[in-house]
Amino acid sequence: MNLGSRVRKYGEVVLVTAQNGLAYPVDTFARSGFMVVVIFVFVQLWTVTFELSGQQSIAGFDLPRMIWYLVLTETIVMSCPRLFSRIDQEVKEGDLAYALGRPYNYALFHYASYLGNALLALPLNFAVGAALAFALAGPPPLPAVAWPAVASAAFLAITLNFAVELAIGLLAFWFEDTYAFIWIYQKVVFTLGGLFLPLDLFPGALRRLAEVLPFSSIAYGPARLVAGFDTALWATTVATQLFWLAALVGLVALLYRRGVRRVNINGG
Repeated sequence: MNLGSRVRKYGEVVLVTAQNGLAYPVDTFARSGFMVVVIFVFVQLWTVTFELSGQQSIAGFDLPRMIWYLVLTETIVMSCPRLFSRIDQEVKEGDLAYALGRPYNYALFHYASYLGNALLALPLNFAVGAALAFALAGPPPLPAVAWPAVASAAFLAITLNFAVELAIGLLAFWFEDTYAFIWIYQKVVFTLGGLFLPLDLFPGALRRLAEVLPFSSIAYGPARLVAGFDTALWATTVATQLFWLAALVGLVALLYRRGVRRVNINGG
């Protein structure tokens, strides 16, 4: 099968998955409605914080920049489907044996399905969060021409999250339940990833540590571009994301080969 045929095949998976999501619009919009609660709470929290501090700016963030930063971090994290549980279930229930015999690449199929859900949720979550942020904190401090660059970083962030969750899901070859690993991963993204608090507010040593870890490339990196866009910062963000993505692809390939070999040896 040539490259064009492969792209079309996985593109169809993306399309079908998105269409399945649109088949239940109430459920889709209900999940996005949680953005209203999250952003409203953050607006109130940071409004009081700035008032009590008596400052107009904290670590380079004024109120609009802080709120728009949080809109993007929450949009990215809330738009990522829970991939690990699906892979975990396939391995534990033996469905993997059937999946391996199908005419598609296991990882690419899951990536296409993941994108179908994520690319449906991403614009919807952002639209809901952005509408509330605009009403309560004003327009984003970002020129319109910079949004495509931010979108590219957000797309890479979602892809990077996929690679992490795929690696965690594949650990089901060795562990009965991978929920503990995903729980730790999510909490690290919440903290060192900059989901709730920009890394600019961290103490020096902790900030430097967080910036070199892959978790900051999922939440902090893309969102920091909204708070203060700079072409050099965008290039650094994307380069870091691509570096960690390449490293995780190598890890996933290793886990997959060893895991499949383990299935074959055990007759699964």
